[in-house]
Amino acid sequence: MSRLAAFAVQTSRGAMPWLVALSAGSYLLLGFAQPASNVAAICGRLNVAQSVYLPAPNLQFSQILQAVAADWILMVVAMMAPLVAANLSYVGRVVHASQKVAASIAFLLGYLCVWILSGLLLVPLAFVLALAGTWIDLSLAFGVAVVWSMSPLAQWARNRCHGTSRMAAFGQEAQADGCWFGLRTGAACVFACWPWMLVPLQVETGHIAVMVLTGLYLFADRIAPPAAPVWRLPPALETVLGVSLLPGGRRANRHSPPHTKPLAATSQPVRTRH
Repeated sequence: MSRLAAFAVQTSRGAMPWLVALSAGSYLLLGFAQPASNVAAICGRLNVAQSVYLPAPNLQFSQILQAVAADWILMVVAMMAPLVAANLSYVGRVVHASQKVAASIAFLLGYLCVWILSGLLLVPLAFVLALAGTWIDLSLAFGVAVVWSMSPLAQWARNRCHGTSRMAAFGQEAQADGCWFGLRTGAACVFACWPWMLVPLQVETGHIAVMVLTGLYLFADRIAPPAAPVWRLPPALETVLGVSLLPGGRRANRHSPPHTKPLAATSQPVRTRH
């Protein structure tokens, strides 16, 4: 079974249907209840003005900040919610059934908290990038995102996104561990995905469509299994093609993980039980 086919089966299980619904709802809110001061619109006005910050008409500065913050949070939820399905499934498996909901919420809050804080850097960076000019800002953001996806640092961060964390099964310890797991996963996810979040912010017309395409790309990128942190083609291509694109790669749907050492190469002898 190919990687896409296997993951298609998983989409009907666990938390994935709820996460997809949460993502779709966020897209709808962004599309149909978009405020006049959303991030992409401000970037568009900066793009046209090539000069100073142009606030939306008839809005105070505090209202603009609130609208931008709400727009960023909805953007993060829409694009990132499906990416944490495997992490939430892990939380549900390791904690007691009575703590499953509370620990899952704690994980999501920790994860979202990191992404909200990242907006303090990424949103101003998007504004600065918008000053580059029409199409130049989009081309620059897209080029940086592609190169970053190919880098060893991005692969290291993606590996961290697949990681797990030791969690207590009961009580407030389970919730605290869930929050800590969310913080760790969120930090790794921000490090892996940050340039891709700048791409939709450089597009005012068709902003939602570019968000959806970028979200699908990141989703395909996350499905790719952990690998050695080396320069490589974007792992999302492996998901689409179903073939490892690393040097000496193999079919992506085989059970043996890439870059594992053979037993004969290990320093410890293999013991057999008679």
